[in-house]
Amino acid sequence: MSAVTSIRQRTAAWAVALFVGLVLCYGATSDRSGTSVDVASASLASWSIATTGDPWVEDVDLAGIGLERAGTDDVADLEQALFIGEAPNGHRVPHRSPGVIAAGVPAYVVAAAVGVDEFSFVPQALTAALLTASAMTLFFLLLAGPVGRPTAALATLVLALGTPLWSVAGSATWTHSVTVVGIVGLAWAARREAWWLAGTFGGVAVWGRAHTALIVAAVGLGLAWSRRSPRVALVIGGVSGGFLAAASIWTRWAYGSWSPLGGYRSRTVALGAGEDGWWATAVNHLGFWASPDRGLLVWTPLLLLLLPAVVRSWPRQPDWARWLALGGLGYLLVQGQLNVFHGGDAFWGYRLPLETLACVAPLYALAVPDAGRWARAALAPVIGLQVAAVSLGAVFDLGGMSQADAWRANAFVHALVEQPLVVATWTGLVVVVCYLAAGVLTGRAARPEPRRP
Repeated sequence: MSAVTSIRQRTAAWAVALFVGLVLCYGATSDRSGTSVDVASASLASWSIATTGDPWVEDVDLAGIGLERAGTDDVADLEQALFIGEAPNGHRVPHRSPGVIAAGVPAYVVAAAVGVDEFSFVPQALTAALLTASAMTLFFLLLAGPVGRPTAALATLVLALGTPLWSVAGSATWTHSVTVVGIVGLAWAARREAWWLAGTFGGVAVWGRAHTALIVAAVGLGLAWSRRSPRVALVIGGVSGGFLAAASIWTRWAYGSWSPLGGYRSRTVALGAGEDGWWATAVNHLGFWASPDRGLLVWTPLLLLLLPAVVRSWPRQPDWARWLALGGLGYLLVQGQLNVFHGGDAFWGYRLPLETLACVAPLYALAVPDAGRWARAALAPVIGLQVAAVSLGAVFDLGGMSQADAWRANAFVHALVEQPLVVATWTGLVVVVCYLAAGVLTGRAARPEPRRP
C-alpha cells in the first residue's frame, strides 16, 4: 500500500467518524415538534409531495394534522401563519424556496414507504441532521489536506457545535440546512479545481436561497480573474445556471410562475429609501452583526479574536478562500436589503448570517497559525464558551428570545439569570470538555505525519 493511499484511507475513516458522530448528535437534539412556522410550512409541502405527488394543500385539514401554528382552528389564520396562499395556478400552497421543500421529500417518501402516512416533523428533523452533518464532513475534507486531519477535525467541531449551525441548521430543515451544504461543497470542489462539481454545489445553494447566486458568482468570476481562466467562470456559471433554470421549472409546476424565487417571500428594505428611511436600513444591517440576541459577532466571538490573524494571513490565503469570504460578505449586505435582521422567532442564536459564516470559516481556519500569543491563549476558553452557549439551547431545545427582544436581551444571558446554578455548571463542564478535546487533537496535530499530496 502506497503512502498516498494510506493517507486517503485514514482521512476517509476520520470523515466517516465525524459524519456518524454529528448525525447522532444533531439527530438526538433536533427539533421534532416544528416550533418554527418556516420549518412547518416547508415540511408540510414536502410531506404533501411525498404522499400525493404535488405540494398543494387546499384539501389538507391543517388543524387535524397538528399544525395549530396560529393558536386557533380558524383555517384562514392557520394558512397565514404557515405562509400558505393562493398561487398563480389557483392552488393553495406553502410559499417557501424550492430547495428546502425538495430536500425534505426523500425522508417523507421513506416514512410513507414504511407505513407512516400521517404528517410528522421527525422526517424533516432527520433531514436537517443529515444535511448539516454532510456539510461539516465536507468542511473537514476541505481542510484535511492543507492543515492535517487533527486540526481539520478540531476546526470542524468548532464550526459544527460552537455556532448556530447546531441549534438552527442541524436542528430543523431551514433553508440554511440546504445552502450551507452548497457553500461548503462549492469551496471543497473549488480547492480540488473540480469546476463542474463546484457549479453543482453552487446550484444546490441557489435552490436553498436564490441570492446565494452572489456567492457562487464571486467564486466563479473571482477565480476566473485570479487564474486568468475564463473557463472556470463559464463552467461554474453554466452548471449553477442550469440549477437556476431547474428551479424555474419547479416553481412553474408548484406555483404557476416561472420565477426561480418560487413562493419564497422576503421583506425588502430599500437602501436609503425604506419606509423608515436610511437610518432604519443602517440599523437593520448592524443587527446582523451586533444585536445582542441575533448578532454574528455576539454568538461567534472567535471571528473577532482571530480577525488580526486573518488580516496578517490574507496575502498567503488560497484564492478560493478569499473569493468565498468576499462573496459571503457581499451576500450579507444583500441579505440586509431583503430581510429583517432578527429572522423571526423559535430558534437559538442567529440564522440569517449562517451563509456568511460558512463562507468565512475556511479563511479563519487557515489563519489560525498567524494568531498572536494572546489570541492563542484565549482560543480554547472562547471555543468553550461558544460551544456552551450554543449547546445549551440545542440540547435542552430552548426556543430563544422573541424578535422583539433582539436588541434588548440575549438568550444565553437570560437563561443564566433565570437559572444561574444550572447554566453556570453546564458552561463550566462544557468548557472543560472542550479544553481537553482541543488538547488531544492539537497534541495529535503536533506529531509528524507523511507529506500530503
